[in-house]
Amino acid sequence: MRDLIPKPGSVVAVDYAIRLCEDSGRVELAKRLTDAKDKLPKSWVFDGCSYWFNTYKGYPVYKVCFWHDCEYLVGGTEAQRLMADYDLGKGLVAMTGSVDFSEITFAGVRVGGEAAWKKNFSWGFGHK
Repeated sequence: MRDLIPKPGSVVAVDYAIRLCEDSGRVELAKRLTDAKDKLPKSWVFDGCSYWFNTYKGYPVYKVCFWHDCEYLVGGTEAQRLMADYDLGKGLVAMTGSVDFSEITFAGVRVGGEAAWKKNFSWGFGHK
């Protein structure tokens, strides 16, 4: 499959995100997005790794952040949020080989991604 992850600044239709999830084997995320589709905006602007690096040492880490943003768009339980943040960290290590970068990013999203902040990068931001 060609790399179809949107670049930062792209408008992403929820239907497109669902198809990407299905095509990449993220079946549970595709189902959560589909189930919440009526409560979500039809599209959103993918800002990459929100207020963070979109590339790290030449690696396009925004591609890992895209999946994290799909999780954050739909939101859910605190356990689902923890798993989304864990998967982000795991993906960053896999892509960059840097545990330090991953741990710093993980710590940032745990604090900055709280739903209570009600920002465009907060857990469940699609349900504003």
